Amino acid sequence: MPREPVETTQSCNGRCVELAAPAKVNLGLLVGPLRADGFHEICSLMVPVTLADLVKVEPAPGQGLSVECEVCRGEANLAARIVRALERRLPGSYEVRVTIRKRVPEASGLGGGSSDAATTLLAIERLFALELPAKLRYEIAQEVGADVPFFLWPGPQLVMGKGNVLKDVEVPDPLHIVVAVPADLRLSTADVYRWRDEDAQPTLEEFAPRTRRFTLGALAAQRPQDLAPLVTNDLEGSVASRRPAVAGLKRALREAGAFAAAMSGSGPSVFGLFADEERARAARDELLSSSRAARAFYVTDLQPKEEAPRGRRPSSKRDG
Repeated sequence: MPREPVETTQSCNGRCVELAAPAKVNLGLLVGPLRADGFHEICSLMVPVTLADLVKVEPAPGQGLSVECEVCRGEANLAARIVRALERRLPGSYEVRVTIRKRVPEASGLGGGSSDAATTLLAIERLFALELPAKLRYEIAQEVGADVPFFLWPGPQLVMGKGNVLKDVEVPDPLHIVVAVPADLRLSTADVYRWRDEDAQPTLEEFAPRTRRFTLGALAAQRPQDLAPLVTNDLEGSVASRRPAVAGLKRALREAGAFAAAMSGSGPSVFGLFADEERARAARDELLSSSRAARAFYVTDLQPKEEAPRGRRPSSKRDG
C-alpha cells in the first residue's frame, strides 16, 4: 500500500495533514563489524506493518515549531529534528504544530520514532507543496537517524551499510505477524550493540558471505514459509542472555504456533510469523490472557501493489 494521508481536514484557519506512521519489523537482521564512523555494518530485511502511529501537522503562523507527543515532546523528538534539518536546507522556517498519537511501543525495536520523523517530513512536504527531490528528502532523513530513510518509501526493503543503503524487494504476502512486547522492559539501542560487541566481533570476511546468502534467500522466497530461514537476529542472543523475558516471549510465540520467531531490531519486541490470520489472532489473545506480554498486536505487511512509491529513491552506494 502506498503511503497516503489518513485524512486531510480544515483546522485552525488552514489545512492540516494527517498521515499514518507505520512500525517496521526486521524479519532478519545480520550485524557485521564496527565501521570507522562508529556504526555497525548491517544487512536486514525490513517490512512496514499495519501497526502505526498517527502524525498530524498543521500550520502555526507566529508560534514557531512545536511537537506534542506523550512519549517525547519538543525539540528532543525526532520529528522536531527533521523539521530543523529541512530548515537548514531550504530558506525560511516552518512554523507548524506536530501532534503524534502513539500506538507503536517506544524503545521496542519497531522504529516508531524514526517513522514519526519520516512521516512528519512527508506531511510537511504535502502541506506546503514542496515536491522535494528524492535525493534531498533522503539526505534530510539520513541526518536525523539511520532508520529514518527506510520510512520514506513504502514496502519491504533490504537495508545495508549502516542502514542507509536501501533496495526494494517483494516478499511473499500476506504475512500474518504477531508482535509482542515484554512487560516492564525497555532497551537502549546503544546498550544492545555494546552487548553484541562484548559477545562477538565478526570480521568483514565472515559477514560478507552471510549477507550474500541472506539477500539471495530474500529475493528467492515464494511463500511466507520460505522466509523462515531468514528469521534471525544477531542481536538477540546478547539480549536474551541478559534479559530472559525476551527468550521467554519468543518461546511462547513458537509454542502458540509461529513457524518462525525472532526479536525485532534492537528489541525487546519479539515477533512471530503464522500460517494464517486465525492462528495469529489466537496466539495474540493467548499471550495477552496469560500476561506473558505487556502488549501484543496482530499485524500484516504493507506492500505497494499497482501504484509507484513516492518519487524514485536515489541510488545508494556503500560508504566507509
